[in-house]
Amino acid sequence: MELYNAMRTTPSCRYFTDDPVSDETIHRILDNARFASSGGNRQGWRIVVVTDSDQKKRVADLHRKQWDPYFQHALEGTVGFQGDSSGNKMEHGTNFAVNRLRRTDDFAQKMHEVPVLMCCYVDLSTLAVTDKDLNRQSIVGGGSLYTLVHNILLGCTNEGLGSSLTTLLAAEQESCDQLFHTPNGFALGALIAIGWPVVEKQYTKLTRKPVEEIAFRNAWDVPFP
Repeated sequence: MELYNAMRTTPSCRYFTDDPVSDETIHRILDNARFASSGGNRQGWRIVVVTDSDQKKRVADLHRKQWDPYFQHALEGTVGFQGDSSGNKMEHGTNFAVNRLRRTDDFAQKMHEVPVLMCCYVDLSTLAVTDKDLNRQSIVGGGSLYTLVHNILLGCTNEGLGSSLTTLLAAEQESCDQLFHTPNGFALGALIAIGWPVVEKQYTKLTRKPVEEIAFRNAWDVPFP
């Protein structure tokens, strides 16, 4: 698939068939994704590819521990969710954001049925967290992991696969470390669900803000034309 087309057609897939994904396909995706850039070319990422049904169920259960309360709070308007910036309770069935939220809940409740779950870690010793002393939460550390993660998402699209990225599982790292026998010094940063998409339930047209709203020339008050 042509690169720009893949960039414009990689939605979050919420519904998957139960058709298996071959090890050869997953290996091909990872073999290309590993050429992502990383700080100092340290390549500190490590990936646990979960295909065993019992392991997938345990991962899905841990994810739901974080998702279920978030889902309820989002419906009540007590946490932010895309599509609703008012902070008010969203009316059921009348708001696109609610429908999207419920699609995500469908995904969370059936995550264990997705053919492949990738749990993406990064070696903390390879990171230069240059914003760690600023008076805000750090965001820089993930930069050396998410370049790989996004390459994986694009690789899935190139193979005709659906994929969905979530970071909620990171809050359950201690349990995941026990499940995967993770060595010390690694941080869990992402979970990617991968499988063949249910075509009729896929988003067919992605919408994003225009360049003029997200890019500026030299300063914030001059939109990039």
